[in-house]
Amino acid sequence: MPSAIPTIPGEVMPPEDSQELRTAVADLLERDKLSFPGAQPVSFARHHINELQRAEYFMCEKTDGIRVLLFLYFYEATPGQFEPATFLIDRKNIYRNVTPPLRIPHHLYMNDRSKFLFGTILDGELVLDVIKGVTHLRYYVFDCLALDGQNMTTRPLDKRIAHMQSKLFKPYGVWKQHYPDLVASAPFEVKEKQLFSPYHLEHMFKNILPNLPHGNDGLVFTCKGTPYVYGTDKHILKWKPPHENTIDFKLKLGQFPKYDPQDGEGEIEDYDAMPDNFFLEVNVNHGQYERFSHNLQVNPEEWEMLKSLRQRLDGRIIECYRDYEGRWRFKKDEDGTPRWRDDKQDANHISTVRSVLETIEDGVTQQHLLAAQDAIHAAVGRMRKDEEQVAKKRKFSEVNGAH
Repeated sequence: MPSAIPTIPGEVMPPEDSQELRTAVADLLERDKLSFPGAQPVSFARHHINELQRAEYFMCEKTDGIRVLLFLYFYEATPGQFEPATFLIDRKNIYRNVTPPLRIPHHLYMNDRSKFLFGTILDGELVLDVIKGVTHLRYYVFDCLALDGQNMTTRPLDKRIAHMQSKLFKPYGVWKQHYPDLVASAPFEVKEKQLFSPYHLEHMFKNILPNLPHGNDGLVFTCKGTPYVYGTDKHILKWKPPHENTIDFKLKLGQFPKYDPQDGEGEIEDYDAMPDNFFLEVNVNHGQYERFSHNLQVNPEEWEMLKSLRQRLDGRIIECYRDYEGRWRFKKDEDGTPRWRDDKQDANHISTVRSVLETIEDGVTQQHLLAAQDAIHAAVGRMRKDEEQVAKKRKFSEVNGAH
């Protein structure tokens, strides 16, 4: 189900300030790179069904929104007087200063309105939830890179989630009840994304997905026991129904027909007419592009719609899918306009394109997942039993060591 894509709130930070913030983020995460630190999933293929039986994963719905990192920081308003600052970091590594800032209570001082949480980086998606006809901007959190000045990326996912629940969402929930004015003044609401075990697939498809207040285009499976990975993480699996598997291409317009306006200047291009081709390009190496083997299919009605937008088309990143006849078409938002990916610096890399094509050819359907549910359940049960045995042995060893 498609949904409207929200605009990222906040004022874009100037280059000098952005560089300082990137350095602060890198220091907090103990890394020597200033690039966007967010993890990226891989497409779900047939062999990943076995992966869900080899290691324990968490499952959540794949929200149709904008993925950004939320950076809770601070600034010195007056000498010795500190105030919260909130920044959203998109995949282009652009920092936006959100005002008024979020004020999340510090877990050690939950009743002190002057104290707040900072040194925190959350991973999630901005979403427009529609409830009883009213639209709400919300940020759904699914991971935590840093919390209260501590780098969390080296810890397994279940530990990261547990720390986030106890030190962020529990105090935040208390403030929602006691200080509704602070919560109501925030530019958006922060919510924890609901996680399930993969053996609850039937419940997910029957009860969760049909009742979401926002768009959804699949599922995400994230390994419970692995650390946070900067860049592509083979332990984050993105599943989409075959018709929802998309690729972000760069759109390049072909040649426009020419006509003679009979003004003595000769033939000129007719930009009102439809070009002879809509080429799709893929990123092959650091922003270098090559033409994809198929063009974008655009009919006359769609061309009229594209013209009516009065926006730049050539060179823009556009999200596309392959239809049942094997043709590539642009994904449409609720209003019928293309899903432009202006939040991305580049189109998908050729490696991602190949992965998605492999997923389409080797498509894993909802029926395939449901057929594996019982096997996944049994495998998870065995894994948890093995973990309990290991924990008992460790405890026994510790007790013997104490004596």
